[in-house]
Amino acid sequence: MEEEKTVDDGWNGCNPLSESFRDDPYPSLKHLRENHPVDHTPLGTWRVSRFDDIDELLRNGPVSQTNAENINPMFDPGDRSLGSFVDFMLNKDGDEHNKLRRLVFKAFTRRAVDTMRAQVEETVDQAISRGLEQGGLDVIKDLALPVPGAMICKVLGIPDEDRLQFTKWTAARTNAFFAAMLPPETCQAAREAGEGLAAYFDDLIAERRKNLGDDLLSELIRVEEDGEKLTVAEMIPQVVGLLVAGFETTIGLIGNGTRTLIEHPDEMAKLRNDPSLIDNAVEECLRYENPILMIWRVLTEPYTIGDVTIPADEVIWPMLAAGNRDPRANPDPDRFDINRQNIAYHSFGGGAHYCLGHQLAKMEAQIAIGELVRRAPALSIDYDKVSWSDSFFRVYGSLPVVFET
Repeated sequence: MEEEKTVDDGWNGCNPLSESFRDDPYPSLKHLRENHPVDHTPLGTWRVSRFDDIDELLRNGPVSQTNAENINPMFDPGDRSLGSFVDFMLNKDGDEHNKLRRLVFKAFTRRAVDTMRAQVEETVDQAISRGLEQGGLDVIKDLALPVPGAMICKVLGIPDEDRLQFTKWTAARTNAFFAAMLPPETCQAAREAGEGLAAYFDDLIAERRKNLGDDLLSELIRVEEDGEKLTVAEMIPQVVGLLVAGFETTIGLIGNGTRTLIEHPDEMAKLRNDPSLIDNAVEECLRYENPILMIWRVLTEPYTIGDVTIPADEVIWPMLAAGNRDPRANPDPDRFDINRQNIAYHSFGGGAHYCLGHQLAKMEAQIAIGELVRRAPALSIDYDKVSWSDSFFRVYGSLPVVFET
């Protein structure tokens, strides 16, 4: 860690912009959690990395998504398209957030998720069958991307043939969540992705008005809240935000979870021998290798953590991945164990903004990972062809696996 601290002066040995952080963030996150559990970064933000501190902050802390001027300090001020996250429900608080959340909630209830199970099973079956014929597959391109892609198309009412058109934008668009800490070229790519998504949904909404269906986009067009219908300018940020947040994170969950199991053959053997462990295995994957390493909040009043008092209107980053591996919450936290009991994690956030799509994401991962382990022979990773995506989240761009005989 000494070398990392000299390179990352001011980051206390844990610079989220360093190349080594994406490849393996956990040694530096452990150093941060155990030595600097509340710290002030060179960007002027604060970080909190212990599980209980994160939990209390998200559940009961005096937090908002924006500052006193109603501006999100993590966003790019030059990002002004309708694809911006400024008006997305994740960036709202109180009544405004609750109103938007209610409008989309029914698309993600357990009953709604159960109706999508058969389609997920069919998509997974086709991908694995092709892989068995070919002797392997790319977990991302052939499995992790098609599964949430098909489901988000179904939820939002996106024509399936348009899937490839929007997938090229989603990874770049995730960077808009933390644009303030990223280089100009990354921010520009995120802006262009937002503009592309906004234009796509503007056209799709106009088309859908002529032929309403039973999808979420049609419901948003129909909806009337307190006598007022949503405008196109209100609808587009919601559908763009749901698409980006739900699509990329599920790709990450399936990809990261598959790699983790392959690299822990004893745990893979447990799952092969007892497929009923898949639900708990996915919970452990969420704890151990969550694609979202950190989120943000803004304090609305001074807040004390331990012996540190953080002023009002300061940005604070709950370091979710650090908290998930806190030994105070999960004994022996760096051990991957699909039999682990009482798994504690914040991988879907917490408090009022807890992820709406958590049940859908888990169902998709349970089927995709579970069927791959059940049907494929011994798996090995072609490490020479592994790559990261352009996403701000910890998501692979390519993860080829070989089906060994």
